[in-house]
Amino acid sequence: MKVIKRSLRRLTGGAPETPPSARLASRYAQFQRLLQANNRTLALMADMEEKLSGDYLFDMAYIRAAVGELRQETQALAEALDGLGEGRYGHLKEAAARISREVEALLEHRREIPAGPLVLDLAAVELTQAHLVGGKAANLGEVIRKLGLPVPPGFAITTAAYKKFLDANQLSQRLTELLKGWSLEDLDTLARVSEELKAIILGARVPPELEEALAAAYEELCRRLGERPFLAVRSSAVGEDLAFTFAGQYVSFLNVPPGDLAARYKDILASLFTPRALFYYKDKGFNEEELAMGVVVMPLIRAKASGVLFTRQPEAPERDAILVNAVWGLGKYAVGGKVQPDHYLAAYEPPGEILEQVIPPKPVRLGWRPEGGEVQEPVPPEEATAPCLTREHLAQLADWARRLEEYFRKPQDVEWALGEDGRLWLLQTRPLRVQTRRAPSARPRLKQEYPVLLDSGKVACRGVGAGPVVLVKTDEDLKNFPPGGVLVSRFTSPKFVTVMRQAAAIITDAGSVTGHMALLAREFQVPTILDTGKATRILTPGQLVTVDADYNNVYDGLIPELLEARERRDSDLADSPVFQTLKAVLQKVIPLNLINPRAENFTPEACRTVHDVVRYGHEYAMRELFRMTELELTEAGEVQELEADIPLKLRLLDLGGGLRRRRRRVRPSDIESIPFKAFWQGLRSMPWPKPAPGVKSLSSVFVKEEAEVAQGADPWRDQSYVVLSRNYMNFSIRLGYHLSTVEAYVSEVLNDNYLTFSFRGGGSTPERRERRTRLIETIIDHMDLQHTRQGDYIEARLAKYPLEKMCGRLTLLGKLTVYTKQLDMALFSDGIVDWYIKEFLREHLNLPG
Repeated sequence: MKVIKRSLRRLTGGAPETPPSARLASRYAQFQRLLQANNRTLALMADMEEKLSGDYLFDMAYIRAAVGELRQETQALAEALDGLGEGRYGHLKEAAARISREVEALLEHRREIPAGPLVLDLAAVELTQAHLVGGKAANLGEVIRKLGLPVPPGFAITTAAYKKFLDANQLSQRLTELLKGWSLEDLDTLARVSEELKAIILGARVPPELEEALAAAYEELCRRLGERPFLAVRSSAVGEDLAFTFAGQYVSFLNVPPGDLAARYKDILASLFTPRALFYYKDKGFNEEELAMGVVVMPLIRAKASGVLFTRQPEAPERDAILVNAVWGLGKYAVGGKVQPDHYLAAYEPPGEILEQVIPPKPVRLGWRPEGGEVQEPVPPEEATAPCLTREHLAQLADWARRLEEYFRKPQDVEWALGEDGRLWLLQTRPLRVQTRRAPSARPRLKQEYPVLLDSGKVACRGVGAGPVVLVKTDEDLKNFPPGGVLVSRFTSPKFVTVMRQAAAIITDAGSVTGHMALLAREFQVPTILDTGKATRILTPGQLVTVDADYNNVYDGLIPELLEARERRDSDLADSPVFQTLKAVLQKVIPLNLINPRAENFTPEACRTVHDVVRYGHEYAMRELFRMTELELTEAGEVQELEADIPLKLRLLDLGGGLRRRRRRVRPSDIESIPFKAFWQGLRSMPWPKPAPGVKSLSSVFVKEEAEVAQGADPWRDQSYVVLSRNYMNFSIRLGYHLSTVEAYVSEVLNDNYLTFSFRGGGSTPERRERRTRLIETIIDHMDLQHTRQGDYIEARLAKYPLEKMCGRLTLLGKLTVYTKQLDMALFSDGIVDWYIKEFLREHLNLPG
């Protein structure tokens, strides 16, 4: 007893002794909080990672909220572990805080509007200056400088001019506050915010310096043209006509008198904040703080005809042809639906050869007023039914299309105009989205002609993969994993990250889509199906299979049509600032560096990501709960004794919800703890040996020799303890010189569920101890427990199995506990060990001998 008291004083640092039951209850509460933080963090990580698939809408408000919650939960996890370990994990709190600061620093970084001139000649603009002049102007400048195609002369009003406008009117902070006042989830406030923003812009004044720059640029344009033209004034927002078209989102003006240029400039700035433009901006993943508008100014081309050129057919991009639409007059009617345009499908070779042609009546056209502005005009009858373009025009457009595709390396959407003098002008070019693959929904869910091996489980990462089955049970299996193999395992493990770059797919019997490995699978884009329940029993090593993780099917053999159709998913948002921000954030969140708990670098100081903090915290939470041992329970004031019909001395400490009633002695019918009830069922179902008459302890049944007592067995003072709650059990069972500990947390929440089993023996001869340990190791391997063995010490673990399966394993462990205690003296040969192994597997796991 003096030894126990000294140990308790050591655990509490010499302070006044807290009752052990109170301390354990406190530690268990910390453990529960840690589990909550662990699961919430993993769920957040999975949600953030899923956003990179391109299938979901998100904006900077989402990223900020997710990062804030990650900080809160990882700090809570670290603090809970420190409380669980009674102050020994301060370094993990420091690591969590450090990583949170690094993540939040990424959100503070924003792409500032670059300094530069207020106006630039289009001929001097480069594509790399898109953030200074906007996408439309950058593309046109590149076409002028690199391709020499006929683009009207003009100038770009830069984003530096936009910043000058905001600063001169002190609008930046006000606009930012309003923009942050709504998100994609709050569309009700969109119209109100939009009206406020537009009113602010239209009520502001163009600063004198900018007005002077616009006037000077116009005069230079007049000098070059030798005339004083009316103008085409077009939007050129940052991001527009680059990765995204922003088609129809912002306003443009045609036939603008020079004196109205400043007013139309303000109108275009205000169009940044129309409801449709704001929604499109956030829908495409742009950061609202990076809204910036440039403007392209050109002389108005008094167009005889105008239209659109697609360098590929969007629905049939493999066809070597251009698609052209054309209307009479100015080009707005070609895209606005006011007039049904001419439709031409023309070949690249021979250039301009008409493959298809539809010429509908075009009774009206958009013209220009002498005083400025646009006007709808009737088209003479003989002209209304005539084609707008000739074979020669189409040949020239085909030549443009070929050169544009070759330079930009992707299909293009081009606006053009045919001047009154018969000259074609290129007014705009931007990327054209085409259908490059068939979506999974376009094919049958099942390939009926192929045998389906598995059709259950949970998809953790979509895609299709195929290859030979590689059954992974040990670390050695991972070291020898072949490129292109399909990894099949009973359980998930973060260690699988070492082969994810070479794995064609992953399938497991158990696991959670928000677990560590699932997060890594999505990071590496490995098609993954978890929780099949039977993959390791159905699939055989070397068997060729096709894994269709789009539809949660595993087929026997290779399915060429599925494999030919597969391709990596590239997010439509991949080039957007907010996508890049999330991608950068996840580099500090998802990667896992702390893989092996036994490695020297498995320390808080080695944590580099949020995932590392979570992994370390979860691992050491298990170890800390293992410290709930006999020394901490002996003096517990609320310990109860279990009266049962088996010869086992058992004391219980209920932390809440584990027992039906509180009294000194309880019966098995009082047990409410889910894991303990399952374990107890296994204990009671086995035949127990009877102690000799007059013997007070069951230990004497197992302790046979004086040498065994000398090694630590005490036939008079053995005692077993259980710490339990509704969902938790820590059972230290001592029978003679054997000590087994079973710890489990079992609930409906898959991510919470785990059990650990340890066995330490003594006594007997080395040969019999080795045989006993081999027997236990073989049996628990058939129970799907991960295990390690050193001498006669075994550690095993199971996690993330459903409640009913966890309870089944606990019942088997209860049976195994009794079974192994009875066999020590019987294990006199290797052959008898094999016999007992087969007997247990046959009787209790229903496995044939």
